[in-house]
Amino acid sequence: MDTPEHMEHYMEMLHLNGGNFARIWLNSNFFEIQKEYGRWDDTSISHIDRLLELASLYGIKIKMCIESFRMIKPGRNKWNIKASYHTSNGGPFEDMQEYISSEKGKEEFLRRLEFLHERYGSHPAVFGWELWNEMNAVEAEGVAEWTEAMLPIVHEMFPNNLVMQSLGSLDKETSFHIYEEVNKMASNDVMQVHRYIDEGEPLAICGEAADILASDAINHMRSYGRKAPILLAEGGAVLPVHTGPHTIYLKDSLGTVLHDFLFTPFFCGAAGPGHLWHWDHYIDKMDVWFQIGRFSKAVEGINPLQEDFVPTRNDAGQLRVYTLAGDNHIIAWCRDTVSTWKNELRDGIPAEIISGAMVDFSEQIRDRSITSVQLYDPWGDSWIETKKDACVQLPDFKRSIVVKITL
Repeated sequence: MDTPEHMEHYMEMLHLNGGNFARIWLNSNFFEIQKEYGRWDDTSISHIDRLLELASLYGIKIKMCIESFRMIKPGRNKWNIKASYHTSNGGPFEDMQEYISSEKGKEEFLRRLEFLHERYGSHPAVFGWELWNEMNAVEAEGVAEWTEAMLPIVHEMFPNNLVMQSLGSLDKETSFHIYEEVNKMASNDVMQVHRYIDEGEPLAICGEAADILASDAINHMRSYGRKAPILLAEGGAVLPVHTGPHTIYLKDSLGTVLHDFLFTPFFCGAAGPGHLWHWDHYIDKMDVWFQIGRFSKAVEGINPLQEDFVPTRNDAGQLRVYTLAGDNHIIAWCRDTVSTWKNELRDGIPAEIISGAMVDFSEQIRDRSITSVQLYDPWGDSWIETKKDACVQLPDFKRSIVVKITL
């Protein structure tokens, strides 16, 4: 968002397509409350006020990302939005390390938090506070220690909200240690992971099919063994080593990348769908907002808290079948393994019709009775009811289909 008109448009489109969650960078120029050191910016504050008015109007819950700058240097740029913090510009800090390591740095962060607390601490549209965007990317050491110290303090300030931290894209071996360290912290309420389609990164899986790389990310978070919600909090497709939005977006008029990042995490046991980056370059530009609505319809009437879902994967033929087995429902997202982003978007090979596929859910159903079996085609936006059987015969479809078994 960079104008009031963008904000109004994005929030309305999210609402019209069934979305109920948004993440806001308070460090973006549009929302940054301290463009000059020591002074609050009334225009940015009015933007936040209006954002929360719209969120309340549309039933959208907001996760506030408190900081996202990565350096403190004299010249201002995208990652140095706090250049006014530098001593050469009248600020108190020589560099980012001093901000992270010193008591005056922590006090500065908390001074910002105190302002946000006084103005928005009890706002019903705010559900959570994220300490920092991808904090392991800052030009400083001691990120884990800073996080561990700050999480309980922010909890105390916002007792009715979730508090969490985020780290950079999980795309290299060197990231695994800090991911485990931060996400095992008991005071970190939500285990978050970022991962993109990116063929330039050291981990080869980042160049695989979107559902493969997204499911691997969620499964890795689940391996920590915590009973805490998990979110794929950033995803999408980028040119090698995050040098820009991927060119496949311009061919993706059906929103297949968005579809895969929405559906995969949830059907792997995450607390919600995946959240995409590149709203301006992709979602709005290609007008694929409708995919958010398709996910919303696919899970309508499902309450994960009542289900106690157990995620499994039981593949069938050329389908990867991501299944959630609960107390009242078994729901599964069946994804064609052939119509990947590489084949369909990069190489221009059209998705083929899948015919005669069958998926066996006997292991998940066990001795329970089936009340109904419904199938949802998210590409045609249609539901059909089919035979009440543990072995579900799928109709002809392309790319993916959802199975909903009511017990």
